[in-house]
Amino acid sequence: MPHNFIRPPSRWVSAYALVAMAALSGGAPAADGSAQRVLRLGTIGVAPTFSGPPAGVIPALAKLGYVEGKNLTIEYRRTDDDPDHLGEAIADLVRSRVDIILAVANKQAFLAKRATTTIPIVVWGMHGALDTGLVSNLQRPGGNLTGTESLAPEIDAKRVELLRQLIPDVRHIAAVYDAGDQGSAVHLRFAQMAGQSLGIRVSPVEVRRKDDFASALLDARRNQLDGLLIFTSPLTVISWDEIRKFSVAHRIPTVCEWRLLTVNGCLVSYGPRIAEYSERNAAQIDKIFRGASAGDLPVEQMTKFELIINETAARTFGITLPRSVLMRADEVIP
Repeated sequence: MPHNFIRPPSRWVSAYALVAMAALSGGAPAADGSAQRVLRLGTIGVAPTFSGPPAGVIPALAKLGYVEGKNLTIEYRRTDDDPDHLGEAIADLVRSRVDIILAVANKQAFLAKRATTTIPIVVWGMHGALDTGLVSNLQRPGGNLTGTESLAPEIDAKRVELLRQLIPDVRHIAAVYDAGDQGSAVHLRFAQMAGQSLGIRVSPVEVRRKDDFASALLDARRNQLDGLLIFTSPLTVISWDEIRKFSVAHRIPTVCEWRLLTVNGCLVSYGPRIAEYSERNAAQIDKIFRGASAGDLPVEQMTKFELIINETAARTFGITLPRSVLMRADEVIP
């Protein structure tokens, strides 16, 4: 498989590429600021450059003294989240003997865990870590893996409740998700439990590749839909533009996890602040490079959540935003 070796920018690029697994070539900075070793960090991404939310790990590492081109090297592979190529890209990082693999979400994490038992793995935004079996204990995950837990499945219930508050007569929503992501089944269970308690039917819409979205969404529309609940994964984020265009064309509002999507047309999002993932992952990478065992570092759960509302999207869908929801919002995008 051909690989793209791309030198990533150190700035955050708000592209639809959410997935990036990064490789930093080792090096803890000396007390006087001079480089002692070079940290080689391995990552897999879906954009032409190392971009999207995980790119925030790079400036977070810079605050800890790791500077790309000095004591930090990025080993980057691009797959566009193609399941046929993802495993090979991770195997290539293992063959390259990077110091640490930064995996994005569950699918990459499971593949990396199977590919190596020796290279430390730091996971950016795992979801349902215990329920999926990715780790057996959050405090001491064991083995060669640690990272951050989004708590996304648990707060899917809140997203379903939000949709009910915004659309009081909602009866049927579709949950759109990557069937290849091990956390999706956990998401669906929580969402359907919440829907049952509110009298809302939650139907699954499974996709496995970017090409699946058009037909899957059209099939779902054959049943009267009042909303789309988007489960976050690299695949759904890089395919967001297609989801957004479908929702606008058919006047079906969306509820998401991240501000990244609400800025780009999602009606409402509720979820962790992306910067918290990157800051915590950078601290974990630093500790591991200085000698800590990944399996001894706790999986850190997100603590900072934000409610974002897009007023333009609300007008597009003919929704009058309740004052009670607006007053709780952290940000209202005009």
